[in-house]
Amino acid sequence: MPYSIIVDLSHREKIEEFPEFSMGEDEFEVEYIDKNEGPIDHDLLEGFDVLFMGNIQQTMDSKDDKFTKDELLAIKQYVGEGGGLFLTTGAGGDRDVPMKLGSIRVLYKMTGVRRYWNGTIQEASSHFLVNKQNVLINDLFVHPITQGITEIVLPNCTFFTITEEDVEDIIVTSEKAEFKYLADNDQGSIGIVPICAVSNFFSGRCVTIGSSDWLIEDEFGLDAGDNIPFLSNIIKWLSFDI
Repeated sequence: MPYSIIVDLSHREKIEEFPEFSMGEDEFEVEYIDKNEGPIDHDLLEGFDVLFMGNIQQTMDSKDDKFTKDELLAIKQYVGEGGGLFLTTGAGGDRDVPMKLGSIRVLYKMTGVRRYWNGTIQEASSHFLVNKQNVLINDLFVHPITQGITEIVLPNCTFFTITEEDVEDIIVTSEKAEFKYLADNDQGSIGIVPICAVSNFFSGRCVTIGSSDWLIEDEFGLDAGDNIPFLSNIIKWLSFDI
């Protein structure tokens, strides 16, 4: 049976197309919640293996990028009943938008991520590809989504503050990593911090990654390293196929 994915575009996501074309022999059924659709409800999600949200462009004032209480309950019910949540961010993270306004931080009970830092990782010379923003990872923790993967490239990546319960940091930065904060362009050392986390929420699963540009067909995106099989592993794990 094919993997069924629903892509949310109703919260100002930057990634507007799921790259199923890249997935080889695997079959995918992809549907979209368009920009003018929504709000998200359980009936809309029911029956899909994975809900994908790709780099929501958070703002302090607009409501278009925020989650309502009803949407949060719908997503919790969907994941709790066995659905998969695949969330990616990018440079700027959640733009310091607080949880009380309905930013992506409200999903922390499922994702295990409490904050998506407002800036861009600048990796050490041995851990980037061509420039510091292209984070190169070849030391991965053992997990089904890293099975058979030797190298991943995550461009324009942020890092997370994660909870201490039911979440694993599968990919981390090097001990020499730095971070450029977008609020004031200050740059400083961050050391080893999580940039990919996996979690379980009742009967469902979540994968959160601090980069979204690795999903774009580009020499530093899908075409780099083992990014394509990594994506395939993510969808299969979220669909309880590995």
